[in-house]
Amino acid sequence: MRNPTMLKNQKGITLLEVMVAMLIMSFSLLLLLNMAMVALDGNEWSNKTTFAAQLLQQKLEEIRASGNFTNGADTAQGVERTWTVQNAGNHLRRVDVRVAWRDMHARDQANTMTAYVRTDSL
Repeated sequence: MRNPTMLKNQKGITLLEVMVAMLIMSFSLLLLLNMAMVALDGNEWSNKTTFAAQLLQQKLEEIRASGNFTNGADTAQGVERTWTVQNAGNHLRRVDVRVAWRDMHARDQANTMTAYVRTDSL
């Protein structure tokens, strides 16, 4: 015969404890998945913003180096870039460069840079 006190002394995990542990683990994994998605969104935004800033700087340097003070527009990897040049005084030009793109949530994003460039001619 079995002794009832022996059953009480046995160590083990009940079904309720296993279910609670699985619930906690499932909730934790869902939170980690959400964090991963937020990180991916942040990476995409950061990459596009950095690329757009590089396009701004590149065009400004190109205009300075070439001396070609004409307005224009182009597109690179889904980023639209426009630039305008205005006479700002004696031997001085105002250069406005603007980039615009759509993020992964289809929201319009834009950034602008303005610089004054000294020229040899009017």
